[in-house]
Amino acid sequence: MHSRYSTVILKVAAVFLTLSAQPSFAAREPAAPAATGPAVREVRIRFTELGGESIMLHGVQSSASVNFGIRADEVVVGATLNLHMTYSPSLLQELSHMRVSLNGQILGVVPLTKNDAGRDVERAVSLDPRYFSDYNQILFDLIGHYSMDCEDPQHSSLWANISRQSELVLTLRSIELRNDLASLPAPFFDRHDNRRVVLPIVLSANASRDMVRSAGVAASWFGVLADYRSARFPVSIGTLPGRHALVFATNASQPAQLSLPQVDAPTVSVIDNSSNPALKLLVFQGKDEAQLRQAVEGVVLGNAVLTGDRISVAKVAYEHRAAYDAPRWLRTDRAVKIGELIDSPGQLQAHGVAPPPLSVNLRLPPDLFTWNKAGVPIDLHYRYTAPSQKDNSLLTVSINNQLLRSYRLLPESESGAAGKFLVPLLQNDGSRESRGLLIPAFQIASDNLMQFQFAMDMHREAMCKEVFVDNTREAIDPDSTVDISAFPHYAALPNLALFANAGFPFTRYADLQETAIVVPESLERPALEQLFFLLGRMGRQTGAPALSYRLVDAKEAQSAKDLDLLVLSGTATGGLLEQWGKGLALVFGKLGRDFKDPGKAPILGLGAAQSKDVPGSVPNVVIQATGSLGAFMGFESRLSSGRSVVALLGSDAAASDSLISVLEDDSKVPLIRGELAVVRNGDVQSYQGGDYYYVGSLSWWQWLWFRFSQHALLLTLVSLAASVAFALFVYGWLQRVVARRLEGRKG
Repeated sequence: MHSRYSTVILKVAAVFLTLSAQPSFAAREPAAPAATGPAVREVRIRFTELGGESIMLHGVQSSASVNFGIRADEVVVGATLNLHMTYSPSLLQELSHMRVSLNGQILGVVPLTKNDAGRDVERAVSLDPRYFSDYNQILFDLIGHYSMDCEDPQHSSLWANISRQSELVLTLRSIELRNDLASLPAPFFDRHDNRRVVLPIVLSANASRDMVRSAGVAASWFGVLADYRSARFPVSIGTLPGRHALVFATNASQPAQLSLPQVDAPTVSVIDNSSNPALKLLVFQGKDEAQLRQAVEGVVLGNAVLTGDRISVAKVAYEHRAAYDAPRWLRTDRAVKIGELIDSPGQLQAHGVAPPPLSVNLRLPPDLFTWNKAGVPIDLHYRYTAPSQKDNSLLTVSINNQLLRSYRLLPESESGAAGKFLVPLLQNDGSRESRGLLIPAFQIASDNLMQFQFAMDMHREAMCKEVFVDNTREAIDPDSTVDISAFPHYAALPNLALFANAGFPFTRYADLQETAIVVPESLERPALEQLFFLLGRMGRQTGAPALSYRLVDAKEAQSAKDLDLLVLSGTATGGLLEQWGKGLALVFGKLGRDFKDPGKAPILGLGAAQSKDVPGSVPNVVIQATGSLGAFMGFESRLSSGRSVVALLGSDAAASDSLISVLEDDSKVPLIRGELAVVRNGDVQSYQGGDYYYVGSLSWWQWLWFRFSQHALLLTLVSLAASVAFALFVYGWLQRVVARRLEGRKG
């Protein structure tokens, strides 16, 4: 008994000494004074931008972290962490507290006082700028106790919640970087910055369509780099923006504010922005448009070997990509190891009795034909510290937050007796198990998040007899595989969901070699920003730059028979759609907005095996209206069967921008489906008609069964006819056999 109380007294003394070394906390500690100067700015980063969810800590000792980066062209001169948190009223004030660490250095201890328990409170912790680096981790450790006596280390009263409204306030000072191409893609894209990339593109007032096309190739490359961050490319005509930017110029066409030297070869350089030396311009130059294109392709394909402030590109050679070979899509010619889909081995490792889920992104070609298939097979291998006895320890596998399967984690003795394959892990008490499972076809999307959640049961013994040592380890083996090689490519269109989620059908070739993008002849600014955004987005979806797309105007589009067309909003392109207006759901024409209501699109979208009955008479209305209205529309090309057209319609510049905003909003992308998606005041309403066409190919027997499956009555009649024909054939054959036998007897 005396030993127990001595231990408690030592705990209280240790906490007291720790807290006395820290500054006292009021409801909110004032932030560090901001540095002054024109190159200093304050940035507020909410936890919603760093992960999105609140942080729940549970147990005697539990921890969670928030990760963020600092750009290479900025340095932290002041930082404050504003915590919004709620914690259990049962926590003992004398023993409970929250440790806050930055990159392994403890910078603050937040006491969990009794008076503030059970309600939302705000605490401010000053962070020393000296401990910041390029990649940073803020670690929260909850030290929680609810009793001076023996306690359950995982008791339900041991909890604290850090709100997603917590924020990090950074005072940043810009630093001037050297003009060195070896730093590319920084500072134009900085991998440490997890915010949306905003990279202006500077063109001359007389920029040609070939120059715009080269700028689009660069935008697609930066879209690949931006990945989940998304990327916007504001267009500056002749003027220099107040941030890092890309400049495109030829000897005959240069931005007015720049005085660039004449060049005789494809040239790329990094120079200072004349308005602010801390800002850089990445300048692509050529004697003409052909050289400018070569300069851009040289950087996109040869970035790994660039050095110095200026280079020339002597030669660029590359081959067109094969269909469905996008680097970020699962390969369709073999089984793919999960280890190929992660950035670091740590993504498949976990520790503790209740670790966070292990996540793997699965990006699939959007036109996989899963009809009449059970699902996508997965060969799963996993390891874990085996429990000492049979309990409720589980591995739960889910995809897109939908349960696939749960597996009980057994002790080595029982799992071995059951005949499972077990191997000791580095001489420790561990096991390795193999399972086969299927992802049901109806749960598969273009972009999928697969999660593996381990949950280890705790063995509770009599009071004061157990010691909590959380030394369990769990892992998914990187040689686990996902196999989609058995699925053909075949899809029913129009289906705007495939375009919104994966850029399909244009991204069937990752370099967009069978895509023509239709732009207005006058190269209007909204259409240019749409162009660069869409190219960046498709680069993000495939992981490959768009080196082979074509840029055409409305007249040239009339002869693009063997290409898929992406039509951008604008007056001239609207006229093209008006020419093709027969049967289109929405046309912005001279008489107004011509709308043919095909009916609401189903929530689950259009599957390849689905069909829909549409009345023979479709309601039609023509409306003259002011105000902003945008829409996405998909239909089969009027120039060639099997080819697709996706058009972006906008009544004005604001409507054109709203289409970009909708595609950037992950909560609204699932609302885009069917053949028409109308965007009005930020809301999306989708419509689906019944005129389908199919892209891809099937074997003859798959095609036959699929077609007949859509017409049950016809299939029944054909089956009956085939049965009758077969019966008549057999009957006739038997009659001939009997006749030959009778003739033989007579002879």
